[in-house]
Amino acid sequence: MERWKRGLAACLLLCMLFHSLLQAESLPADEQQALALLERASQYYLQEGERSFAAFSRQGQFTEDDLYVFVVDRDGIMLASGGPSRQLIGRDVSPLLDDQLRAVYQSVLAQPAANEIQVGEYRWINWRQGRVERKKAFYRVFDQHILGVGYYQPRADSAEAHNMLQRVVAALADDAKQTIGQINNLDSQFYRDDIYPFVIDSDSRRFVAHGNNHGLVGSRFDTLEDHAGQPLGAPLLAQMKGRDTGEFAYRWRNPVTQKVENKTALIQRVGRYLVMVGWYSDPDE
Repeated sequence: MERWKRGLAACLLLCMLFHSLLQAESLPADEQQALALLERASQYYLQEGERSFAAFSRQGQFTEDDLYVFVVDRDGIMLASGGPSRQLIGRDVSPLLDDQLRAVYQSVLAQPAANEIQVGEYRWINWRQGRVERKKAFYRVFDQHILGVGYYQPRADSAEAHNMLQRVVAALADDAKQTIGQINNLDSQFYRDDIYPFVIDSDSRRFVAHGNNHGLVGSRFDTLEDHAGQPLGAPLLAQMKGRDTGEFAYRWRNPVTQKVENKTALIQRVGRYLVMVGWYSDPDE
């Protein structure tokens, strides 16, 4: 009877996975890879039960580059991990999380078993890069165990850049001096991974704030070149003459990947200040 139940569950899962694979064709490559790994791990778990945890916790068929499988039980105990959280196996993970992530984690633990693949975002250390990065995780909730696979997101997108720009513009309009100080002090509300603002005084044509490289503050912007050796400051200022908003593409080093990548800056004028926030894209895109 038990073998029959497992066979039926595996059949149902295969049908669901085939459907999700058809939907996944339009997803980014990182998401497709994470989903495929979660699907393989789920099938193996249904076949092997708790014996699968040993395979999940070692380098091999269930680890791919930065991707790995992790398993927790309903009490929040880490039962398996093929990544840096391997050292937490047998421990309650909840006390190690920040308040926001702990709340999300507890809500996941309370979810009933379901066939649907769930998704969530949080911040976790990238064991290969040695730094904390944004991570998007897909997980399956079974009766007693929750299986997950996540991938790191080193790049912000245009929507995040737009949201950051609006926050900076509103803060600068309210209190320019305080906001400039916060940006230069890397206040967390104005800095996240590879997304940050910088502010130019259009009268002096100099940086007055930079959310990543404080060494640029006070330097001339109008003579600045991008990291491909092309003029950046002068053409951007010329483009913004008589305008309140704009957009400018150039090449710059991504502080997360440490690679020179394509970057697009959104620009908005606030009085004499030009506020800019950009997002990076892969050099091959």
